[in-house]
Parts: sequence; C-alpha cells; structure tokens
Amino acid sequence: MTSTFSPHRPPSRTPFWQLAAIWLLLPVLVLTALLARFELTYSDRIYPGVQALGVDLSGKTRDDAMQLLAEAANNYDLPPMALRHGDQVWPLKAEELGLSVDADELVNRAFAVGRNGTATDNFATQWQAYWQGYQQRPQVKVQPGAITTAIGKRTAHLNQAVTEPKLMLNDLQVVVTASRPGQVVDVETTRAEVISRIESGRGGVVDVVVHELSASEVDVSAGQESIQQLLEHSIVLADPLGEFQFALDPATLSGMLEWVHDENTPGGLRGVVQEDKLRDLIETWALQVDRPPLDARFDFSTTTNTLVELSSSVDGYKLNTDAAVATILDAIETGKTQIELPVEVVRPEVASDDAASLGIKELVAEGATRFKGSSADRVKNIEVAASKFVGVVIPPGGLFSFNEHVGDVTAANGFEDSLIIAGDRTAVGVGGGVCQVSTTVFRAAWFGGFPIEERWNHGYVVSWYGEPGLDATIYTPTVDFKFRNTTDNYLLIKPVVNTEQGILKFQFYGTNPGWQVTAPKPKVSDRVSPPPPLYIEDPKLPAGKVVQFDWAVEGLSAQAKRQVVAADGTVLINETLKSKYRPWQAKFRFGPGFQPPANAEVKWANQ
Repeated sequence: MTSTFSPHRPPSRTPFWQLAAIWLLLPVLVLTALLARFELTYSDRIYPGVQALGVDLSGKTRDDAMQLLAEAANNYDLPPMALRHGDQVWPLKAEELGLSVDADELVNRAFAVGRNGTATDNFATQWQAYWQGYQQRPQVKVQPGAITTAIGKRTAHLNQAVTEPKLMLNDLQVVVTASRPGQVVDVETTRAEVISRIESGRGGVVDVVVHELSASEVDVSAGQESIQQLLEHSIVLADPLGEFQFALDPATLSGMLEWVHDENTPGGLRGVVQEDKLRDLIETWALQVDRPPLDARFDFSTTTNTLVELSSSVDGYKLNTDAAVATILDAIETGKTQIELPVEVVRPEVASDDAASLGIKELVAEGATRFKGSSADRVKNIEVAASKFVGVVIPPGGLFSFNEHVGDVTAANGFEDSLIIAGDRTAVGVGGGVCQVSTTVFRAAWFGGFPIEERWNHGYVVSWYGEPGLDATIYTPTVDFKFRNTTDNYLLIKPVVNTEQGILKFQFYGTNPGWQVTAPKPKVSDRVSPPPPLYIEDPKLPAGKVVQFDWAVEGLSAQAKRQVVAADGTVLINETLKSKYRPWQAKFRFGPGFQPPANAEVKWANQ
C-alpha cells in the first residue's frame, strides 16, 4: 500500500511591525476624528473659553453672543480713572466722557479667536482658550469733545492770566503794581493721555499737564512821573464871549485814563484819555451851552406898509464837540491849563437887523373860515392856537410846519377842553377848535399857490369848514400840515381873529410872485347816507331823558383842483387834492324807560 505524505504547515502570523503600526495609528485616527468632530461642532460657534466684558461666550452663535454683549456693553464702566493736579483729584465717569463699546465688532473678534492663523496656530489658540481662557478686551469708542469738556470743568480754575506790571491810580496817585506769572492747562496733551488709558483699558490717575506763562519784566516806574503830571492841575475851558466856563479837574480826568503799551514811552506804558468818555463829558456841557436861535417876529402895518418888530431875534449857541475833544487832548499833551471853549454862534434865519431886506411889503395870500356859534371853549382854543403864529416869518425855500409853531396841544400850553374827533366818535378833549386854525392856514397856502407838502383831511365832513375838500386836520406830534415858501422873499404869517363876527383869517405878507392861481370849488361825488342812529343806554341819566352828542353826516369824496402859473406862463403846479370822508351816524344817550326808534342801533347797558 502506498501512502502519501503531507508536510504540516504552521499557522500564519501578522508581522509585528504591522501590529505596531496599527496600534500607533489608531490613536491618531481617534484624535483626528475627535478634532474633526470638535471643529464641526464649533464651525458656527465661538470656541470654548472665549470671554468678553465678563461674559462667557463658549459655544455661542454670533446672534447669541451679540445679544449677550449688547446688554453687557450698556452696563460697561471704565476702569477707575481720575485727573490729578497737586493734591486735587477728580474722578472721571464713563457717561460724561461719551464712551461706548462696539458690541458687533467685539463679537467678530471673539468669533475670530482660533480661526485667523495657520492650522497649528489655530489649534494652539483653541487649546489655550479651552484650558486657560481667552479674554477679549473691548474696543472703546471715545468722544474727544466730551473728554475736553470734562477736563475743562475740573481744571478751568487752574488757568491764570499773566499779571503784567502796570500803573494804577490810588487817590490821584500813580502807583506801580508788580507782575505775576500765569499758567494754562494743556488740555490737548491731558486729553491724549486720558484717551490712551481708556483705549488700553489701563485706567488709573492722569496728571493734568500745566504750562507756566512768564510775565514780562518791563520797568514801568519810569512812566510814573509823566503820568502823574497829567493829574496835577485842572484844565479850564472858557468861550471867547465869557458866557460859559467849565473845568476838567484831576479826579474827572483820572476816570478817563487807560494805560497802553508804547515802546517809545519810558517804562513802556503811557496814560491815554479814552475819547468816548471825554466826549460824553463834553456832551453834558453841550446841554448847558447849546441854545437854538430865536427868529425875530414882525407885524405888517397896513397903514404904513412897513414891518413892525414884535420881538427881537436872539443868536443861538452850539458847542463844537469834535473841536472840543481835539482841543482838550492837545492841552493834555502840551500841559496847557487854560484853553478856549469852541462855542459857535448860530444866527437866526430871520434876524432883527434884516427887516429892510426881507422883501415883506404886501399881501400875497389869504385864507378864511367861520366859527360863529362855537362854544366859548372852542373859541378860546382858536384864539390860543392862532396866537402861536403871530409874527412867524418863513425864509425863501423854508418849510412851514403847523405843529412846530403850535407846540403841544395841552392844558399847560393854554388849551381848554372842547369837542374833538376821537377815533369813531366826537368827544370832549383838550384842543377842540385847533383844526379850525390849521384849516385856515391851509386855505391861505392853497389859494396863494404855495406847494403843499403834508395835509390830511378829517375823518368826516365838519360843518365849521364849509365846503368839503379844503380842510386840514392836525394831531401833534404825528399828523401835521406843511407847505413850502417857494418865493424869492420872506413870508410873514399874520393871523386875524374876529370873535364878534366869528371869522378867522390867515394873511401871508411878502412880495407878490406874480403867480396866477386857479382853484375852483371842489367837486363832490360818491355820496353815502349816514348809518342808522346809535342809541346808548346810560343808567346815570334821568328816566326817559335823551341827549344827542353826535350828529349824522353823509360820507362823500371830494376833488379840489389847482393850477399855479408863473408870470412867464410856466405851469408850476397842476394837481388834484383828493379827500374821502366816511359817513357819520347820529349818536344819543338815553335814560331808563326810553324806547329807541325801530331803525336805530342800540347798545344796552347790560350788553
């Protein structure tokens, strides 16, 4: 028998080096898997250990971190900070410095931890954050203006101006005061250090930077003597006529001096008079000196056709302020103690010694109105107002102003209470009747051919003045009547009051200019009936009594035409004077128990 022999093979074995490799590689694979898992987990989250503003941001998404940091930023406070100068310390607070934290920027930096470097660097940063923590310092925004304000509030008192050596007056004695250095806070440098500490998060105490300012070392004592000499004597001022005398004494002068630097003066300082103060003093003198001239006043004698002087002219005086200032300053510089006061003599426009050359020799214009039936008070006011114009002379080219001559219409000026037009009613007031005078003067100027420069008609037609359109109301000092003397000679105003006949005239005397004046009767149009009468209940009146105090007048418009032609045929004036008068209602007061007419407007006492 034949047998086959099979050799025995030992079982196969894994080589040792392969086993070693597997055992060595396995931890790497596990670590890699863990790292991959870690990175995947924190791909959109902040790595563990990262903190900001005291908040742990580990594993937080951007949105979660933003919410946490936004709240923390609102409560952020500075590390303790203060300003210091010497032994003075002033704490600083975040809210007054205008500080703020950018939470969004801080989230971005927190998220960037462990992501911005190489793989090795990132791993090292992540490891450090995990085991040791990673604190992100906030980036604080500053407002330099707010910091400047905070510094200024605390240190303003440290700024001290330099006190230069100067001269002062003490009981009219010139004394020298010593100089003193000053100092100024360097706000800009101090602020820069505050900002640096805020941005670095260091906090601490910041020393305020202060610079010393040196005073000049000018010796001003040399100017004492020259300045003292200014105050040794008074300066006396008198005008050439011996009418006025004033003195500028040392005490008054000392109050006008100021010290100015002057390199050409010993000691570098000199006393200078402040011209505005000197001028103020001279203007108080002018109140005593200045006097307007008074024109001569004349009457015209129709018997001899000559002027009769009623009152002499008086020269006026005018202190020349500019010349006085210059004269006094020169006296101070030159040491004069007696100087002439520059008073100018102002001649009147109408002087007494000019009577023969005024050209007043004949009647050239006349106006008239009637006032018969006026109350005694009204007549008195007409007489008083007319008397203000007795002897008034208007020079060639001169402007006549009614208000200028009549003055204030007051009881103190001789006027009495009478009926006047006051707004929308007739009432008792001082000066009723004065407009009779202004209307009469206006008519003389109108019919005489003189240019009218200001004229106002009354609010309603006044019966005293006859035909409407040729009246002139005045109300001192605002409403005036004015005309201009355009002749080549002087013009004399002569009022004539005839109380028996109730006629007022104004006559103008001068030299007939040869004008041809055409002034027809005014044309009336646009007539408007007066409103229904007004009845006003007055409990003070007896029962059933009625008192009328205003009378109805229709409203209308009037046009007065005038043409003035010179002797050579030249048309000098061609004008239309327009007047508009409103309708005026009758007005009554009535006592209890009276029944007003059905068509009347009524105002009851209880309304």
